[in-house]
Amino acid sequence: MTDAVAAAFHKAMRLKDSFAIADSMSFDDIPGWDSIGHMNLVTELESRFGISFDMDEIVGLDSVGAVRAVVARKSAA
Repeated sequence: MTDAVAAAFHKAMRLKDSFAIADSMSFDDIPGWDSIGHMNLVTELESRFGISFDMDEIVGLDSVGAVRAVVARKSAA
């Protein structure tokens, strides 16, 4: 998967290019997705997409699918 959300995960979590990202994945499925990795991801998404997250949104980013949905909604606004 070579889209921008997957690229943000790869950069924030320092994943190998060969690591495949799927919408069904959550914290347990992605190496490095701990509390620090989560904040790195939020920072990367905000920078990459020019958006900002509020605290409820940050807490709700609990799967790749949830991240995609919030990014899509905020990017369309």
